[in-house]
Amino acid sequence: MGNTVGRLSKVDSLHLSYIAGFLDGDGSIMLQLHRRVTGKEVFRVKTVICFYQNSRYLKEIKWMKNVLGCGYVYIRNDMICELRIEGFQKVFEVLTLLRPYLRLKSKQADLLLKVIPRIQQKILLKEDIPVWINKMQNLNYFSAQRKTLVDVPVTTES
Repeated sequence: MGNTVGRLSKVDSLHLSYIAGFLDGDGSIMLQLHRRVTGKEVFRVKTVICFYQNSRYLKEIKWMKNVLGCGYVYIRNDMICELRIEGFQKVFEVLTLLRPYLRLKSKQADLLLKVIPRIQQKILLKEDIPVWINKMQNLNYFSAQRKTLVDVPVTTES
């Protein structure tokens, strides 16, 4: 698909403000340690922006994907459709565009916009990530029933 920075910078501000409002109300900004099934390292760092809505509004979710030019859409078993944007660069680009319009999730966006370049430049090491995940969780609504990897020690040795 190529470089989308130029394309995204041309997105109408009205569309960006709508999408940011949607993210504020029915979305998530996440920093995660994701357990790997195979490979040398047990965990990998993930950054994710996710938009949720009843599948009756699949057309609108697909519209947001088209406007942003990235992500993937799927329908969960509970009939909620999701637009997920993953990866350091894509998440950084989208958050940079949406940040001026965010209200409820501005602190989460600021945290990822600070952390992503540090991860990419290897200034922030994988073993330091749980501290930042904890900071993100303190900013987010967090269900008590969900399991977390924050308390799991992370090593890069096999």
